[in-house]
Amino acid sequence: MPRHRSPLRRYLEVRGAIRHVHHPELVARLRTADGVPLRGSYLRAPSRRADGVADAAATDGVAVLLAHGFAANRYKPAYARLAAAIAHHLPVLTLDLRGHGGSGGRCTLGDREALDVEAAAGWLRQVGHDRIVVVGASMGATAVLHAVSKGLPAEAVIAISAPAVFRSPPASRPLAQLHGVWTSPLKRAALRTGFGIALAGPQAWGDPPHPEVMVRSVTVPLLVVHGDDDGYFPPEDADRLAAGAGGPTVVWHEPTGFGHAEDGFTPVFARRLADAVVEVVGTGGFPERRSP
Repeated sequence: MPRHRSPLRRYLEVRGAIRHVHHPELVARLRTADGVPLRGSYLRAPSRRADGVADAAATDGVAVLLAHGFAANRYKPAYARLAAAIAHHLPVLTLDLRGHGGSGGRCTLGDREALDVEAAAGWLRQVGHDRIVVVGASMGATAVLHAVSKGLPAEAVIAISAPAVFRSPPASRPLAQLHGVWTSPLKRAALRTGFGIALAGPQAWGDPPHPEVMVRSVTVPLLVVHGDDDGYFPPEDADRLAAGAGGPTVVWHEPTGFGHAEDGFTPVFARRLADAVVEVVGTGGFPERRSP
């Protein structure tokens, strides 16, 4: 499983030394409303699924936007696998959020990344996709919820390993470690030198609403995915998001072994999530969690 990667492999993936491209791609170059240059990969889908299940009318004009978590990028193997699995059914734009991968700017831990999501959705509309399913993991989940809550049109939303609230002080050890980096100019400089991640300091934090407040404005179908052994955010955060959502919501509580965000992106999970995207596009609702 992806969560069993060695520390060296994790480092090499963050640095981009190990990258997977499982699908032909078109490199997308775009710019946010605040001037940050971004890079993404656009994966075209087959015109029709080989098994004939996909309804061309139901999926016409639909694309999926995938936003990663902190210390990831669009070529990180777990995200590349997930994007490729979805692209067997529907076109996908997988994005390097600001401060990561091939994108410029500085990471704001999900705050201004809402502008990245908005820019990516605009790019998809320019190439002919007027119906967009937005998918985010961890920091990327905060970004997509933030963007949709501010009015970004979306067909459906998937939030994986998302927090319900921004806790201060941090309530978990991994978050406390990240907080220590975020608040230290020296550690932020070391992060950029060692890992290639440009992280803005606390002064860039715009104090956005808590995600459990953001979801009140999310009236389209929402799928919340959360691991029971998530080391960053407790599993009850998923239920808090579902309880506050303004539209129909399904929660997948993933059993122990899923972990946090990309750690759970096994090939089996990627196929299951891809099928859920197809179902919500075709029926207007997400399926309940099914065993593999």
